[in-house]
Formats: sequence, C-alpha cells, structure tokens
Amino acid sequence: MEYTTKEMSYDASSGEGRIFARGFAPADKNAVRGILQIAHGMAEHSLRYESFAKYLVAKGFVVCVNDHAGHGKSAVDEESFGYFGPGGYQNLVKDMNKLRRIIQEDFPSAPYMLMGHSMGSFLARRYLSDYGEGVSAAVLCGTSAGFSPAVMKMGLAYANRIVMKKGPKAHDDQLKKLTTGGYNRSFQPARTENDWLSRDEAQVDLYNQDPLCGFDFTVSGYRDLVTLLFDVNKPQWFRSVPTDFPILMVSGDQDPVGDFGKGVRKVYHRLVKTGHDVKLILYPGGRHEILNETNRAQVYEDIASFLLKATD
Repeated sequence: MEYTTKEMSYDASSGEGRIFARGFAPADKNAVRGILQIAHGMAEHSLRYESFAKYLVAKGFVVCVNDHAGHGKSAVDEESFGYFGPGGYQNLVKDMNKLRRIIQEDFPSAPYMLMGHSMGSFLARRYLSDYGEGVSAAVLCGTSAGFSPAVMKMGLAYANRIVMKKGPKAHDDQLKKLTTGGYNRSFQPARTENDWLSRDEAQVDLYNQDPLCGFDFTVSGYRDLVTLLFDVNKPQWFRSVPTDFPILMVSGDQDPVGDFGKGVRKVYHRLVKTGHDVKLILYPGGRHEILNETNRAQVYEDIASFLLKATD
C-alpha cells in the first residue's frame, strides 16, 4: 500500500521547547481503518517504530508517535536528555493528548487506539485514566507492576533528596542502579550491557550504536519515572480506567521489566478483577523489546489482528 509520512512539532506542555512527532498514513484516505498512537519507551525515540508503523499502514492504520520531552528531537539541549521539565511525567501525558488532537483533526471519523511500550506503557496507562473517553482499544507492551510500595517510597525519598541537593538535571549512579541497573544480570555472560533488550544481536547493536538511545536519565527524570510507575499501580488507577474498550497486553516472559512475566500477569489479573476486557500474550523466551525480537513477525501479526478486530 502506498503511504505518506509527515513530521510535525508543537509546543511542549512543560513550557520548554517543542515536541517532535512523526506520522505515517495510507496515501488513500478511504483505506484508513483506524489511528494508532504509540508512546515510546525510556531512552529511545520515535524513529525506532518506523518498521512497525509501515507494517500497520499496510493494514490500513494511521500511526503517529512523538519523541517524549527529554528524548530524541524533543530534547531542548544535551543537558535535557532524560529530563521531563517542571510538572514531571504529566507533561508527557499532556503532550500525547496534544498529538491525538492534531491527528484526529485529519482523520476525525477513524477509531482512535493507543499503544505504549515500557515507560510508554506506563504513560499510556496514565493516559487511559486521564483521557480514556473515546479510545477504541489499547495495547500495553512490556509493562510492569512496579516494586513494592515500601521500595518505591524509599526510592522516591532518595530521589527527592538528590534533586534538592544537586538540582533536577544532575545525574546519580545510585538511581540508575536502583531502577534499570540490574536488568542485564539474568543474561550472563552478556555480550553487551543491553542484552536484556532482545535475543536479536543485530537489534541490540543498533540500539547501542544509536546516539539517541541508552542515555542516563536526570535525577528528576528518575524521580518522575518512579512516581509514574507508582501511580499506575495504585488500586485507584485500575478503577479509574474506562471498561468500554479492549486491552491487549504483550510481553516477553524473559523481560526483566515485567519481572519475567510475574509482574505482567499481576497487572493483567488486577484489570480482569476491575471488569476490563483484557487479553494477555506472553512470548516464550522474549526479552524486553518484543517489537525487535527474533519472533517480531508474530508479534506484529498479533497486534495487528487485535487492532483490526477493534475496528470491526
């Protein structure tokens, strides 16, 4: 199918700089089945979703994805990578809603769907509780049940002390160790420090060689990330998400972010308990980035089938 691409930008909700976004759409507007907005993960950017977006365009979907504040082309400067700005993670959720409004102006009658990967899944979860009205379907990829409330509260207290002491754009090795530092431990002997991302060595190498990937968050960025994860795993979050659209959860059962399937199942069961229409697929052997895994063709197909069914 012939397709068009579009790059755009809009004012950041933080009041600092502009948010960069990409769109992919069928050239024939009559072929559009729906809109999928993607929220990317931590320390990556929108262009990494180009292959998946083109696959979905061929199925009749408009796909849009922005670089979150502190990421990709939305970062104001070098010091701002991993920094969300005053207002924390809510800036990113509001920026996502701005992109939705822009895309829906061009395709007002198309069903709107949302997908988030990793940190993007946390943002998508918060988006669904804040702006879930009118959503036709949601996909949560590589999500997490977080840590125990006691651990998260300790982490937040530590992060807040460092922010007060060093400033919001400072860096701290201890915060990195507490959040993402242990993800590679289960994949020893490791070829690289990011083997936990995928079994596909070529994809891991592309990530490692990308100057817009793998950067360290600022201390306030880590604080905001932990706050976000804490908020979307509180009982009130599960009760606040509308129940009138289906949710697909997809993860690898070897993904440390999802506690090797245990955390993902926990989120799934809590959504079932609150009356949500939710389906879970755990891919055997899959690590964190299942869109870049050795079985990604099957993952693509499963997500597309879910989205197509939601547009019927």
